[in-house]
Amino acid sequence: MKSFRSTSTAAVWFAVLLAGAIAGLAARAQSPPMGDGQHGTDHRHMHGGAPPVGHAASGQSDDPWQLVSLPDPMREHMLSNMRDHLATLDTVFGDIADNKFDEASKLLEERLGMSSLLLHHAAEMAPYFPKPMQDAGTSMHHAASRLSIALQNASVAQSFDSMREVSVAIHDVTSSCVACHAGYRIH
Repeated sequence: MKSFRSTSTAAVWFAVLLAGAIAGLAARAQSPPMGDGQHGTDHRHMHGGAPPVGHAASGQSDDPWQLVSLPDPMREHMLSNMRDHLATLDTVFGDIADNKFDEASKLLEERLGMSSLLLHHAAEMAPYFPKPMQDAGTSMHHAASRLSIALQNASVAQSFDSMREVSVAIHDVTSSCVACHAGYRIH
């Protein structure tokens, strides 16, 4: 059986890698549209990366991200929410690294879990989103609540299996983020 210390370290490194991926996605989603109808700089193209399969590197009609238009105050609110989501995940990953599972669980549920929907004005925002985008958001909030529970379990039973469940739950949260950021941009 692996020690909890090495399991916790592995989970932290996994969390750090995920946080970096989320930060890149959040920066991408927050890039302002450019004057030619394209959105902000896509660093994959700058560094020789290929555009998504089946899409050209330029031109709005070839844009792989579906544009979701929001009134300015709602757009700013949504961007603020996404920044808060990222900051919350960053704090949660730090708490996991410090074995503060209960603190991480509480913060996660309050800021990202199903309990956070009123805070984020989800009911007012959702009608502006395509159904798959709504589903990705709902999936993320459900996954965050499941991660909160996994963190509570890890606080009680600090084992390899409990940390594996935390890692699976982290992946579920970030997969929802990735799905939304891969398919949509806001304006």
